[in-house]
Amino acid sequence: MRAMGGWGDGGVGRPGRLEDAGKPNVRGPEALVARYWRMAVSPSPHLPIAVSLCAVALLVVGCRATPGEAPSGRERLTAEPRVRVGLVVDSAAVALSAAGGLRIAGPAGEDVARSAAAGWTIAAGSDGRLSGSGGGRSFGPVAGPLTLSPAQGADPAAPLRVNGRPYRGTVLVRSDRPGRVTAVNVLELEEYLKGVVPFEIGRLTPGELEAVKSQAVAARTYAIARMGKGPAGFDFYATVQDQVYGGLGGEDSVATRAVKQTRGEIVTYRGQPIMAYYSSTCGGQTAASPESWPWRPPQPYLQSVSDRIPGSDRAYCDISPRYRWTTRWTLEQLRRVLRTPLAALDRRPPASVRQVEAVRILGRTPSGRVDSVHIRADGRDYTVRADSIRWVLRMSSGAGLNSSMLFDATLHPEGDSIALEVHGGGYGHGIGMCQYGAIGRARAGQSYRQILGAYYQGTRITRLY
Repeated sequence: MRAMGGWGDGGVGRPGRLEDAGKPNVRGPEALVARYWRMAVSPSPHLPIAVSLCAVALLVVGCRATPGEAPSGRERLTAEPRVRVGLVVDSAAVALSAAGGLRIAGPAGEDVARSAAAGWTIAAGSDGRLSGSGGGRSFGPVAGPLTLSPAQGADPAAPLRVNGRPYRGTVLVRSDRPGRVTAVNVLELEEYLKGVVPFEIGRLTPGELEAVKSQAVAARTYAIARMGKGPAGFDFYATVQDQVYGGLGGEDSVATRAVKQTRGEIVTYRGQPIMAYYSSTCGGQTAASPESWPWRPPQPYLQSVSDRIPGSDRAYCDISPRYRWTTRWTLEQLRRVLRTPLAALDRRPPASVRQVEAVRILGRTPSGRVDSVHIRADGRDYTVRADSIRWVLRMSSGAGLNSSMLFDATLHPEGDSIALEVHGGGYGHGIGMCQYGAIGRARAGQSYRQILGAYYQGTRITRLY
């Protein structure tokens, strides 16, 4: 299974994205990191952190985009919408094919080209006009965008392949700047969700269907709330910047069943779609939103919820491999991890950290997460608040720390083999639905409505279409 996550992070999939944070493809990574680390950490006792996790995590370590306000009202949908998903964004070229051949149409629907199964490779010139080649044929340059669909006479349900991966629906290819192309998958929302849910919660068994249905409703809620708000001319990225979307090749029979059985359903609070945050493992207690993200407006339905199984000392999410964990750093690893964020605070290029004198937990939130951590390095003091500690005190692999639910942190200033040891629990920001908890609750016989109602307090399930 992958790591789970949503509207923040996580993903059960290894078990779903129980929380894999990918890194965005950006230029000048050191400069970008320095810019955003400055907002994530503040030298104590000066300015507190006052920036969203995703301003830091999305641009620095790849957290998905997280809206800061409650979703605004919109005209209620009565029919299933179509969505636009950025599959290949700002690339030098894109390869497209279909088993029965392709039809390529121009902006007005006019024929540009047709092909057999060999397909086309499409690129953009310095003027942004599109050209294609494949199977000894070529077309262009022509103005975009271009619409690619199965050729006349081909099976209309046959998938299109984009860079070798199969997708439902049609594909738009356009150029947003000279020499670069973007491929956008256009398809029905429910078809999109079939390619999302397995990547967000993993490939579960039929006995865990109610957990998968919970994920399907949460994923649909996210999509409905975010439609039309994408900054790049499409609704969603196909990556952790929104929800991981694997297309037809990533679909799973249990997830498909979950999507069908919850068709059109979203989670609402007072008639509005909620911010359906979820993460892999809450560690026994979810976090109220201000505990992990004190810089974001609190939401009444994102309260701290116990994940304890009634009448026992176990938690629904203790089946997670990250329910409890220990992370260690050698002195060299610790120096390397702190190099960029501390340099950013000093407004200087990344440079070596010579000595780490203190790493100390200053306080805890009601759910047991860290309120703030004090770090002293090379004679300077820093205070890191709440969930930001995950992106400052990263693991030696470069991934964010599992969670901010830290039980203790032991520094060995003179140590070499082990310089810092941290014991903690959970995986992800801990806000909203706990994905492993949802699996545990499904195994205990809870329905998806009970699961969603437990994690999103005071909400209801609303069917839109």
